[in-house]
Amino acid sequence: MTLRNGVLVAALAGLLALPVVRADTGNLPNLGEDSRQGLTPTQERLIGEAAMLEIRRSGDMLDDAELTDYINQIGRLLVEANGSNIPFTFFIVRDGSINAFALPGGFVGVFTGLIATTQHESELAAVMAHEISHVTQHHLARMIDSQRMTPWITLAALGLAILAAHGGAGDIGVAAAAGTSGYLIQRQLDFTYAYEQEADRIGMQTLLASGFDPYAMPTFFGRMQKANRLLEFNAPEFVRTHPVTYRRIAEAEDRLADVRYKQVVDSADYLYLRERAIVLQSDDLKATVQRYRSTLAEKRYPNLGAHLYGLAFAQARVGDYDNAWQTLLRVREVYGKPESHPVLEYLAGSIRLEQQKYDDALTLFREAERHFPASRALIYGEVDALTRARRYDEALAAIQTAGVMDAALYQRQAKIYEVTGQAQRQHMAQGEYYAFQHEYTAAIEQFQIAQRQPGADFYQLSGIDARLKELQVLVADRKELRAQ
Repeated sequence: MTLRNGVLVAALAGLLALPVVRADTGNLPNLGEDSRQGLTPTQERLIGEAAMLEIRRSGDMLDDAELTDYINQIGRLLVEANGSNIPFTFFIVRDGSINAFALPGGFVGVFTGLIATTQHESELAAVMAHEISHVTQHHLARMIDSQRMTPWITLAALGLAILAAHGGAGDIGVAAAAGTSGYLIQRQLDFTYAYEQEADRIGMQTLLASGFDPYAMPTFFGRMQKANRLLEFNAPEFVRTHPVTYRRIAEAEDRLADVRYKQVVDSADYLYLRERAIVLQSDDLKATVQRYRSTLAEKRYPNLGAHLYGLAFAQARVGDYDNAWQTLLRVREVYGKPESHPVLEYLAGSIRLEQQKYDDALTLFREAERHFPASRALIYGEVDALTRARRYDEALAAIQTAGVMDAALYQRQAKIYEVTGQAQRQHMAQGEYYAFQHEYTAAIEQFQIAQRQPGADFYQLSGIDARLKELQVLVADRKELRAQ
């Protein structure tokens, strides 16, 4: 199953894209923790993790540090405003569809097409707030309870049903689910309640509390509704998976009757990273470069600096590094602040890195890190520059001083250990990389390989043994929960 063919898109987005019911939802209570009926928080998290594994394996999850960091910054702000204590994870899907979806346990996927289509940051926040509300209101747990699903239904079957839901008759996911109780669940998931209105209402409250423009919600809905009328069967995915009606738009506007309008300025992060999303989802980068050049010549752009950044990034993606550098210099001039922006400095370092000007790249990354220590992309850039320059000991030291380890750093660490012939450390680092991705079986295999490597001292082997036991307990716990 892949996201690109639309099957998994429909499965994941369609799960919580529930049909509109003609009912008064204006006074629905914020049920929060009390709304969960059929699943525990751990079970919801396991279902979400199972679906996330499939998404990663599909190859359509976008591994871009800057976009991922940005979407998580927005997400954390919204979750804090929502008041939820669920540990959320926000990720990017490389797909031009205008869509987003939520999974049980706090996983929210945002499509590059949605980011690219929004006209203001608050519109993006409005859609994310809506999806967050699906999770915090425990819509899946409430739906399962309302369907009176029998106790013999397993978490594994339920996770499979989520992935197979709304798939075509020939889809491999539906075929697999047909042999299990998951297929029966999928049929039940087709009949649901008016959770879209509830997510709209809670999402609106979240927008108000977070400082984003709440008027962005009906504005975005209205634009999607207009696109639906104009395009009909080619309507945006958001309209098909989150049915937008005049009633929903009117309800959103009614909730703002007593709210005074206040203009919210788009952040530089949003302006630059929207262009980054446009370039990253492009399947024809040369045409994208030409489009940027044409609109630049015709002065048809909402923001000159962001438009130039998009052109520079697209030029770099096609390997035209000299012109990308010159365009980036223009962006810096337009930005016009004493300190640059981390997105611009990361692109600058990346261009120099691809030009094999490793010392220049390293200087750019390190200098930018001093001004923007929160940027993970700049840390990755420094490690990559040292690695490409074959300064492996310095690269490992940079990883050790990076602070919190993550999957990207463990993966870089594993590659360095591989090229320097440190097999045991390589497999340990690769094991931690898999553990971060909840691929616990693969993580165990890596640590078992590390365990068999010659030349390890007692303390190192003891550490490997302890980590193996931790991972084996995690696998056993998950098997037990799935069997309940």
